[in-house]
Amino acid sequence: MKKLNELLIGVFLIALIFILYWGINFLKGENVFSNKRFFYAVYDNVNGLTRSRPVTINGFKVGQVSNIAFNPTENGNLIVEIALEEDISFSNNAVLEIYDADIMGKKAVQLKLLDGSQIAISGDTLKGEIATGLTSEVSEQFGSVKIGLDQLIISFNKVLKEVNDLSNTANRILLSNEQRVSSSIQSIDLIAAEITNQTKHINNIITNMSQFSNDINSIDILSFSDKMITISNELEALLLKINEGQGSVSKLLNQDTIYQELSQTIQSMNGLINDIQENPKKYVNISLWGNDNKKSK
Repeated sequence: MKKLNELLIGVFLIALIFILYWGINFLKGENVFSNKRFFYAVYDNVNGLTRSRPVTINGFKVGQVSNIAFNPTENGNLIVEIALEEDISFSNNAVLEIYDADIMGKKAVQLKLLDGSQIAISGDTLKGEIATGLTSEVSEQFGSVKIGLDQLIISFNKVLKEVNDLSNTANRILLSNEQRVSSSIQSIDLIAAEITNQTKHINNIITNMSQFSNDINSIDILSFSDKMITISNELEALLLKINEGQGSVSKLLNQDTIYQELSQTIQSMNGLINDIQENPKKYVNISLWGNDNKKSK
């Protein structure tokens, strides 16, 4: 009975050790029950790649990095060992490429499958490459942006210096022409005051113009037009009557006898006036002789 208990305790400890080993490897991402195949690649720099990082094909995990060690034959080179858990056949032209797995820069290994006549077997050394990752691209872009910012800062400093020089020049000009500037300001103030004084007159002119406009608007244009048309019609009728010989004015203008009589009368008057001017005594002596006769009697 005692031996049976000891046996059970031993089996339990072995099972516990196995479970602990399996659990540790499971946490590391390793599957102790799978048939693993190991491949190797040599790198000058692994860019922060660590053990237990995933190995993927087209983004699908097929294994993990099992070990990283220095190459004993060449100083500085590193040998990366990967363990493939999936049963995948590929040629020995395949490439183990280290790349950025996320934006934080964590590294992983990508197995790039290439055509070839010879199938790779466990223990083969494949070609190792390092992909240009997101971190490297960001670093390169940030480097170019940094250069641009440096140039912008230099240009901005130049602009500030020119603005400062311009400000100093303006201050010197103002100081040297302070009296002129003061006189100009006073003149502007006087002009503004005069404009203010003339505002009332301008308002009166505007008011008169507005009243004149209202008076024009108040005129009955239609009535005035009707009156002008009536006068025009009456003048036209009067002219027609004159042309037709109606009325005294028409007779005076159209009959030649009246003109001839008037002309003869005017000629007679002109003859009488000429005779009086030539023989004034002829007309004056009549009264004088009459007076002499009265005296003789």
